[in-house]
Amino acid sequence: MKPRPPTLRTKRRYLLVRVLPPWQEAGEKALYLAVADAVTSLFGDARAAAIQPAVLSCEDGYAILRCQRGMEDDLAIACSTVTAVGEIRIALRTVAVSGTIAALKRRLAEGGPAKVPETVTYGEKASPAFRYGRHKVDVLQEGIKKQSRVFLTDHDREEI
Repeated sequence: MKPRPPTLRTKRRYLLVRVLPPWQEAGEKALYLAVADAVTSLFGDARAAAIQPAVLSCEDGYAILRCQRGMEDDLAIACSTVTAVGEIRIALRTVAVSGTIAALKRRLAEGGPAKVPETVTYGEKASPAFRYGRHKVDVLQEGIKKQSRVFLTDHDREEI
């Protein structure tokens, strides 16, 4: 079977979405179900069918989503309302919109989150720290009951 010529293909747009916090791993199917539920609850079944949301990949703290051309703003709005995937608490932030997946992958290769947490010393304890986007640093401290996030100010942070 011959492929359709470009004039007969459906036009699609691709969204590069950052998953926050970046160390949370969400599966593609679970992420799709969360996004589809957000689109349906915001816009209804008929509009969700017109948007046709799909998750193409989810790795390294980023996900690539697909929708119909002209509906990318609606999908971005729906992504901003996602608060959890299954039992994992996450937030989705739209980074870029493109007509090709290759352009989004190039943008992703330019800069992304640290894949392996670095170890920093805060006070007297060594803690894992994650750097991502615009020099933001999240430091996690292990406590007796749970993990807690430490927020640093410019006064607390020293660069070596």
